[in-house]
Amino acid sequence: MYFGVKMNPLDFIDLTNISLLLMIIGALGIIFLSKPLDKVIMLSLLEAGFFGVVVVFKYLDVAFIIALLSPISIIIFLMSFIKINEIRSRKDTSILQKKVIRTQDEDIRNQDLDDEFNEEYSSDNLMEDKNV
Repeated sequence: MYFGVKMNPLDFIDLTNISLLLMIIGALGIIFLSKPLDKVIMLSLLEAGFFGVVVVFKYLDVAFIIALLSPISIIIFLMSFIKINEIRSRKDTSILQKKVIRTQDEDIRNQDLDDEFNEEYSSDNLMEDKNV
C-alpha cells in the first residue's frame, strides 16, 4: 500500500528523538552495567538526553541550571568512587597484613616446637637415657 507520500527515514532524526534515544540508552546502561565508572558514563548520557529534551520544550532557564549542575554532579560521583576504592584497598591491605602476621606467628611457633622436639630427642639425649 503506497499512499503517494514518500517518507525519508532521515525525517526521524531530530533533536527530540536523539534526546529520547540518549535518555533510553543512558537509563538502560545504568540498569544493566555493573562497574561504577560505566554507570557514571551512562548517567552523563542520560543527562545529555534530558538536557536536549528540556531545550526542545524551550525551558531555557531550566536548561541553564542543568548545564551548570550536571558537570558538578559527575565530579562529585567520581570523587566518591575514588574514595570508595581507597577504602576498599586499605581494607584489603589490612586483611592481607593480618594474614601475613598470622602466618609469621605460626611459623615462629612451629619453629619453637621443632627446636624443642630436636632438643628433647637429639641423639645425645637418647644416648644418655640409654646409659642411665
